Amino acid sequence: VQNLKSELKMPVKKTILNSRSFDVYQDRNKYYQDLRRKRNDVTIELRKTLRDEQLKKHRNIVLDAHNDELELKPEPEVELTIDDIKEGLKGHTSSVKKLNCLKYARKMLSSRKCAPIDDFIKAGILPMLMDFLTPKYNNDTDFQYECSWILTNVASGSSANTTSIVNEGAVPLLINLLKSPDIRVMEQAVWALGNIAGDGPKLRDIVLSNGIVPILNSLLATTQQVTAQQNIVWTLSNLCRSKTPPPNFNYLLPSIPLLVGMLNHNDSQVVSNACWALSYLTDGSNEKIQVIIEAGALKGILKYLEVDDTTILIPALRVVGNIVSGNDIQTKHALDHGVLRYLHNLLNHRRIPVVKDAAWLLSNVMAGSVEQIQAAIDHNLLPVLIRVLQRGDIKVQKEAAWAINNLFSGGSDAQKSHLIDIGILEPYCALLISSDDRMVEIILEGLNQLLEKSDCTRGKICMLIEEANGLDHLESLQNHSSQKIYEMSYNIVEKYFQGEDEIHDFDLGIIPQVMSSGNVFSIDH
Repeated sequence: VQNLKSELKMPVKKTILNSRSFDVYQDRNKYYQDLRRKRNDVTIELRKTLRDEQLKKHRNIVLDAHNDELELKPEPEVELTIDDIKEGLKGHTSSVKKLNCLKYARKMLSSRKCAPIDDFIKAGILPMLMDFLTPKYNNDTDFQYECSWILTNVASGSSANTTSIVNEGAVPLLINLLKSPDIRVMEQAVWALGNIAGDGPKLRDIVLSNGIVPILNSLLATTQQVTAQQNIVWTLSNLCRSKTPPPNFNYLLPSIPLLVGMLNHNDSQVVSNACWALSYLTDGSNEKIQVIIEAGALKGILKYLEVDDTTILIPALRVVGNIVSGNDIQTKHALDHGVLRYLHNLLNHRRIPVVKDAAWLLSNVMAGSVEQIQAAIDHNLLPVLIRVLQRGDIKVQKEAAWAINNLFSGGSDAQKSHLIDIGILEPYCALLISSDDRMVEIILEGLNQLLEKSDCTRGKICMLIEEANGLDHLESLQNHSSQKIYEMSYNIVEKYFQGEDEIHDFDLGIIPQVMSSGNVFSIDH
């Protein structure tokens, strides 16, 4: 059993319209470029549901039942302090005493509560450990094993803790231990390096630049031990992690076929870590997405969109979503593989993060061609999308609203009419009174797109918006505390609900709202 120490993954979020009001999108070419939303590092969300499913760092707190001979069993009265350990590791002491001190240190740092990692580092013990990682102990691998375990747990601590290990020169020494014939040593070195790489881009790149990937690939291709495969794939996933900046893709290219192959593994942890690695690699440029497509990832991963195990489902869905967020050809590739048939169940899933990512995926389908939008309609996804829009979770509602906005912007008149006919406007306009300002902005952007691109049916649409209480909400928003929301709502009313081209036979009676300062707002674009 491994106790997992987690740091929250800061996922990425794709935005279509970013924070710009709709009038910026008079440049339609730019608008269409932004429709398909890549995940944006500027928007940082703590996705709590992923804390237990994919962790940056693992701390080894339980002894291997097969290695009982390494268990330190001191007499009850024997209790070593950190200073005792430091003294016992000095050159003049015997090998037996040194090994005993390493075992005691390992147990001390493997405690479930309050492992004294900072005190251990401050005592100056880290430099003393480096010697035990060197080839001089190749014939006495217990030292290398204990020392690697200690460093694994030190690296599971803070970024400063992990950096201390790297500054002592541990990375090349640990990478050299990946070649150890003692599988215990190899596994523990993999684990330590995974924790170091999981600390962040800087240390990840140091590990990558020391040539770890070819060795991990070789180990993955040859080892049959499942625990070793779990650790290797997990470490590879940490080497693929982060976008600020992303890792050098060339380092990781040779691992992609192996990671795709691991999708067929019978161990769920191996599959989960392979999915996470591929999700990080596809969360980038379309060129990177294409490499993953050509490696055959979709064929291996789609089946996991039907599993109950969310430790696999969530990263698998993320991979597919990233592929759909690519160019039209890449989106078509996913649609040709039947991705839409999974979305109905995913949009009705019990877990909010699954529904959110499924709606995000669908929003990117809706950002495609008219034919791709029609494919979603043919799979009867619009009614379920409307139900998602009505759910209470604001993050899910936002993703559903993006999908609707994309259809309003890029769909055909018939497709927009169909969406309106099945009742989108009432729940859609109801979100204009959301307490979340960004949610309101998304709906305002969508209404503007709908009205702007419906020349022939604009009058009817305006009437339907009014019947859905949309006009009342638009008028109320002109008293909103947000200047941006005020401007956007005012512009829509001014442009489409009054003026020379009346849509009703009566005067709507809308007048500009007076700001709290007493000045009447005017638009100068």
